[in-house]
Amino acid sequence: MKNLMILNSIIRRVNKLLKEINTIFYKHYHKYYMSLKEIAFDSANNEYPSNLRNKMFNFDAIANSVYGLNQELMPCSPDAIYIADKIYFIEFKNGRLDTPDKKRNLRLKFAEGPYIILAKILKNKNIQFNKLDFFKLPKVGIVIYNGNKNPSDVLQMRYNSRFQLDEYHLTLYDQIYTFTFKQFDRMVREGKKPFAFLKDTI
Repeated sequence: MKNLMILNSIIRRVNKLLKEINTIFYKHYHKYYMSLKEIAFDSANNEYPSNLRNKMFNFDAIANSVYGLNQELMPCSPDAIYIADKIYFIEFKNGRLDTPDKKRNLRLKFAEGPYIILAKILKNKNIQFNKLDFFKLPKVGIVIYNGNKNPSDVLQMRYNSRFQLDEYHLTLYDQIYTFTFKQFDRMVREGKKPFAFLKDTI
């Protein structure tokens, strides 16, 4: 009975924290609530790998605003964030993921983004939380990649050594997913999991 009471207390605190985070983003960062087409834009190649009008928060832009003049000290961050039943982090990769540095950078985005940048945002807004409650926040990490530049046979052969995001599953994240842009666009339009939360964001 005592363990159940402790668990229920943790769940209540986590749900309260989730609501506070949602309030912070809509109140203070609403100007960064943008279409996925804008967030996924590849400035290096001047390409829009997705044309979806559904919206999320541009987490990169928010991180830039938070760190301001100290951007050289800014941790790595995933491209987008959305707070619903869970906190969803999405990174768009239009190029090839074929070097150790690219793999490490990708992994760092999903570690430093939530556990350093999001924590800093909460501290800056004077939100009280403890380490356990923050760690218990339900989180989903998603990589959307260019299937033409990263052929499926290569992905199957090198999945673990390329992304290594499966190591974050059930440790830093509740779920980790990887999809091509084509799969992503189709699943969002059809309202399929794990993108059902996007159906009302157009």
